[in-house]
Order: sequence, then C-alpha cells, then structure tokens
Amino acid sequence: MPRTPPSNKDIAALLERIADLLDAGGENPFRIRSYRTAASSVKSARSPLAKLVESKGVEGLSGVKGVGEKLAGLIREYVETGEVELLRTLEKETPAEKLKEAKDRKADHTFAKPVLLPVGTILEIDEEYRKSASAGRLKKIAPRQLNPEKKAWLPILVREQKGFKFTVMFSNTATAHKLDKTGDWVVVYYAKGERENQCTVVTESRGTLKGRRVIRGREKECERYYS
Repeated sequence: MPRTPPSNKDIAALLERIADLLDAGGENPFRIRSYRTAASSVKSARSPLAKLVESKGVEGLSGVKGVGEKLAGLIREYVETGEVELLRTLEKETPAEKLKEAKDRKADHTFAKPVLLPVGTILEIDEEYRKSASAGRLKKIAPRQLNPEKKAWLPILVREQKGFKFTVMFSNTATAHKLDKTGDWVVVYYAKGERENQCTVVTESRGTLKGRRVIRGREKECERYYS
C-alpha cells in the first residue's frame, strides 16, 4: 500500500522534535530557532508542502518563510522517504533526561517573535560582507562540518548596527559545496535582545531577478525593493 504523504502538521511536528533535540544537545540558539520558526511557518502554510515537494522539489518550498535550502532538503527527505537521517542521529545521541529538560524549558518559556528586518538592510549587510571577504579584511574560521582538513577558510563578519548584532558568513552546507556556491550563498544571523532570525542571500539564477542578490523566501519583497 502506498505511503500517505505527511501533512503540514506532521512536518511541523518533525521540525519541533529536531529543535527540542538540538536544544537538549546545547546547540547554537540560532539553529534551534530556525527549526522552530520553520515549524511555525509550516503550520500556517495554506498549501500542502508534500504536494509542493512532489511537483516542484525543494524549489516548491522557496516561498515558505523560514525554510531555507537546508531545511527544504530535510523536508524533501521526509516527504520522499518518511524518515530523516538527522532525526535518527539526534535520537540516538540525546539522553532522555536532557530531552526532558529541554522540553521543560520550552514549556516554561515564551519565545519572542522572530524579528524580520527590511530586505534593504539585509542586502546592504550582504554586500558589505562580500566586499570585505573579497578584500581579505575579515577573520577566517575553520568550520567543524565539511572541513576534513580543518582549514580556516570561512570569512566571518560580526558587527552591531542600530541595536542589532549581525553574524555573517558564507554557507557551509553540503548543498552549497555540491553546487560550488560556498562563495556566493551568504547566511545572515541577526538578533536584538531575545528576538533573533536568520536568512540566506543568493545570486538569483533565473526569472526577472536573475543576477540580483535575493533573500531566499522573500523574493517578492526583493523584487519590490529593486523596482
């Protein structure tokens, strides 16, 4: 019997579960927040995400706020196989007592709504980062993942502007490496108090925005910005 595609509720629950496990493992708060933000967007999505994946692949998820290329790939994996390797790994590595502590923290804490900066501000930060990286003015770090030689190759920009703290770097995901986009895709993390968010800026390869820098998931806003 064919497997029933997961509902948006199922996908959101998956993302929340991963967020809880990451929290239990003491992961980066930005990464945990990204899963919770995506889960919230998935819950409120009008179209079934499974159908979008089946018809358009990961590109079908580009309009879902908070779902970048990495999370889109994870959702596709879940839709196509019914399982997620990351979840299996985290389930094995996370002690039950740590997971309970993380869930208790979530129950006791009211999460601040993620802040959404204007696209112009993000695109300006993206331009500053790429220019500074190209000129060799930024400190380089050695990412822990996908860096077997432990080489310090990844430029990082940390700065404050109008009360926001920005941390900016090129994408170090498997997809970015596979598509040779580690020098193009830029991840922008920003926070103000307890409010935080992140996004990925890329050079659009098609459509009316071809050749322009675009924030994934906010293409329509970028189109209005450039026009």
